[in-house]
Amino acid sequence: SSPVFVTLTCAFRYGREDLDVLGLSFRKDLYISTFQAFPTLTTEEGKPLSRLQERLLKKLGQHAHPFSFTIPQNLPCSVTLQPGPEDTGK
Repeated sequence: SSPVFVTLTCAFRYGREDLDVLGLSFRKDLYISTFQAFPTLTTEEGKPLSRLQERLLKKLGQHAHPFSFTIPQNLPCSVTLQPGPEDTGK
């Protein structure tokens, strides 16, 4: 079977999505990670399943495959919004 990859993005959005016009995005990606979820890599094997994973496996059946990820501790704890040079006086 083919490998399955997961891309996880943690983003901060300021403003509504419908404000994203003309290539301007009111979103800041804080963390992006891609990893192989299936087949399980050797570092994941033998790791105990969480209660949620056990319940999901029971509910979803034999074609479900558990995986986990860790969000790094060194992510920024806040976001600073700074006006651009053309935004003076605003």
